[in-house]
Amino acid sequence: MEPVRQRSPGGPVLAAVPDAPNRAPSRRAFGHSADRRHVVEDEAVAIREAARRVLDGETLSAIVRDWNARGLTTAGGGPWRVNSLSSLLVQPRLVAPPQVLDEDTHNRLIALHASRGKGPRRATRRYLLSGLLRCWRCGGGLRGMPRSRGADLYVCPGPPHGGCSGTAVTADLAEEAVGQMVLDRLDALRPGGAPVDGRDSLRELAAHRGRLDDLGDLWASGQLSREEWLSLKRNVGQRLQVAEAEVARIGRLGALRELAGAGQSLRPQWAKMSVAERRTVVQATLDHVVVLAAEPPRQVFRPERLQPHWLE
Repeated sequence: MEPVRQRSPGGPVLAAVPDAPNRAPSRRAFGHSADRRHVVEDEAVAIREAARRVLDGETLSAIVRDWNARGLTTAGGGPWRVNSLSSLLVQPRLVAPPQVLDEDTHNRLIALHASRGKGPRRATRRYLLSGLLRCWRCGGGLRGMPRSRGADLYVCPGPPHGGCSGTAVTADLAEEAVGQMVLDRLDALRPGGAPVDGRDSLRELAAHRGRLDDLGDLWASGQLSREEWLSLKRNVGQRLQVAEAEVARIGRLGALRELAGAGQSLRPQWAKMSVAERRTVVQATLDHVVVLAAEPPRQVFRPERLQPHWLE
């Protein structure tokens, strides 16, 4: 478009100067302040969490449902949709100062995004053992890594992601081996047993959630600054996570009590069960699995590398 030319009274023709390209954005973007000079930390945490979940094989729609259920909104205050989350995760600003994502994660997200738009689409894999495998060397959690050529893997991520890059195992083989371990474990457990009383844990969880609501009311009424609210919210949130983990553990123990002795009956159905159904059984039985270092020849899978730690 040609610049608008204006004539000042009694003066020469003036060309209107276009807006400066480095002016502050008119709308705030999720994860950054309106001037893009600061990271909004709670939103940045959500972005990093979503990136990890997507790269672990979880669907965008599942993350969108979770975010909306948790009350997370877009920077404009609206609900999240699959398209808006998809475009958010590949935005270049996320790796520009101040940085929200590291470049390796962002590049992997861009590659995944591009692969979904070209050629025949590969069905998104759900990883049975996500969150359950740990590296023998650093103790970090292994993540599912899809590959266009060769078998999918579980890998210990690099140091920017809390790992050491020191362990990998073929996903299909690990899932099959752990599945057999779980069924053997269920056969070895006696049915019955006293139920676990989780009432105290539930009361503690409810109390922490109530404190978070109270903090929100105090901030909304102006009795707390945003900095005070964020600090207190972080502290209470950490206690809430511990309480949620304990309630989840008690729930898993209850499920384990129901599954004790059922390994033999589950075996014929195991391969036909959905990943979600098998994962329910696995999570009720296992706390985690340590993946030991591969011994030569590395291309030979050995189930002994997988050291189960059972839920007690």
